[in-house]
Amino acid sequence: MRQDGGSSSVGHVSFDAKATPFGEYDAAFISAVEQCWHLLIEQHAGTQRSGKVVVDFRLTYDGRITDMKIQDNEVGEILGMLCQSAILNPAPYPRWPAQMRQTIASNSREIRFTFYYN
Repeated sequence: MRQDGGSSSVGHVSFDAKATPFGEYDAAFISAVEQCWHLLIEQHAGTQRSGKVVVDFRLTYDGRITDMKIQDNEVGEILGMLCQSAILNPAPYPRWPAQMRQTIASNSREIRFTFYYN
C-alpha cells in the first residue's frame, strides 16, 4: 500500500532464530522490530541504498537485547545503525512465557535478523 510520505524503497526483515516453536511470541517480536524499522526508514528517507544488513544478538528471557553485532553491512554505517535501533528501541520485549523458557532451557536465544534495503 502506498501512502503519502511513504518510502518506495522499504525492504523487508528476515528472522532466523534457533529453536523457534513459539510462533505467537516470535510473530509479535518480529512485528515490533519491523514496525520500528519502517518508521526509522521514513525518518531517514534521504539515506537510502540497496543492500542488506545482518545483525546477530541475544534475546534474554526477560526481554532484554544483549551481545548485538553487525555481521554484514552492504549499505553503510547510518543504515546499519537504523537496523540496530529497530531492534533496541522497542526493548525490553515481553518476558517469555513459562513453557517457552522451560523448552528453551536457557536464559537467552541467539537470533539473526537480516534487513533488506531495495
